[in-house]
Amino acid sequence: MMELQNLMLGVYVADAGVAAGAPMCRKGAMDITRTEQLVQTLFELTRRYKVMNPEMMRCDYVKFLHIIQDSVQPEVADTLGFTAMKKIVTVGDEAVRLGCEGLLTDPDLALATTPVPRLKPHSALNAALRRKDLTVNRLIDTYARPSQRSREDVERLIRSVDDANCYIRDSSATIEQMIEILQTSFDPKCPEPGLALAINEGVDGARLSHQHEMQYHYVLQTLTLWKNITKYMYKLWLVMEADFLTAERPYSLEDTGQGLHRRQATPTLFQAVQDIVDATKAEVEVWVGSDKVHMGDAQVPNGYAFIDKYTQTPRIIVPIIKTIQAIEGIVKDSEHSAFVKEMWATPAMLQKAILCDFFKHGFDGSGGENDMDAGSCIDGRLTSAWNWCNTIKSKPFYPVFLLAGFGSFDGAFE
Repeated sequence: MMELQNLMLGVYVADAGVAAGAPMCRKGAMDITRTEQLVQTLFELTRRYKVMNPEMMRCDYVKFLHIIQDSVQPEVADTLGFTAMKKIVTVGDEAVRLGCEGLLTDPDLALATTPVPRLKPHSALNAALRRKDLTVNRLIDTYARPSQRSREDVERLIRSVDDANCYIRDSSATIEQMIEILQTSFDPKCPEPGLALAINEGVDGARLSHQHEMQYHYVLQTLTLWKNITKYMYKLWLVMEADFLTAERPYSLEDTGQGLHRRQATPTLFQAVQDIVDATKAEVEVWVGSDKVHMGDAQVPNGYAFIDKYTQTPRIIVPIIKTIQAIEGIVKDSEHSAFVKEMWATPAMLQKAILCDFFKHGFDGSGGENDMDAGSCIDGRLTSAWNWCNTIKSKPFYPVFLLAGFGSFDGAFE
């Protein structure tokens, strides 16, 4: 408790200066409540930054959330005199504060916040960008009020929506690209010789048995599920926080088999994810395997653990796509070309060999000691994909990944 009090005081002193903090330190009992507004504001900004930039603060952010989670517990809040929790400010909240809710329903907002595709020729791209900028300026002219809200206030609302749409577009586009690669490179009915996607339990680490067509659909539905989760990621973040940062659902510290974790019920997030699973099942032709969503158990102990896993799906997909695309340039080197010819005959066969291996063993139920830890459940599908990533150095095509500039699937943690 004293450490938490000292942390809150440190935040206050860092902002107001040592002189401001000195009188508090001289008191017999520090009046930590004076820091309430500052702490809540800074912590809310940090959380909002993380939602918009999930690749940042990957090591320390969960500890930061734990501080807020502890601060909302009654015994801690009573001692501190306040909690560090403040609802994340959304565009809708800010629009209400500024009195321009009409902006959110303006028909032009869609054009002003829709990412511009990479059009060709450049003249078409420039024309689309100019049209978008003109629309943004027109909205600013319409909703800015000198006495109530500045042009900068209105532009910030518009650009915030645009940034969110760009993130969703970029994150889901990589998964959609992998779906397209699967559909164009493999025929679910007639596999090419040596490129069948069939897997058998107990062979090469697989925990599932699927013939070629079943595995094709299993991979397709899994990628479709990842795409849909990514598209609703902002909503899932906010729902997760409502479950995670509340005194109504206290956590328990448990050894889940993967170390100590805070296990906590997440009914709101669970239902939101279940709705996405149901929508995905309706979208794909057939559903293969389990549709069980693990949450609040040993596999996914809390809501943040789920969010953290699924913000990382592009980290799996992007390096594979980049390597596939780089092969054409790699074989321009005579020695590299000779290596590819000796091992795979043609660059096209090398590309399909990489894809075939990923679609088989990145989706084979591996990565856990039992069916609860891996298998075909919703969480187990992602566990299998990460397990494949962990075995990349043992693959015969690993040198090709290195030639393509591959460093790791996990990226930097700074």
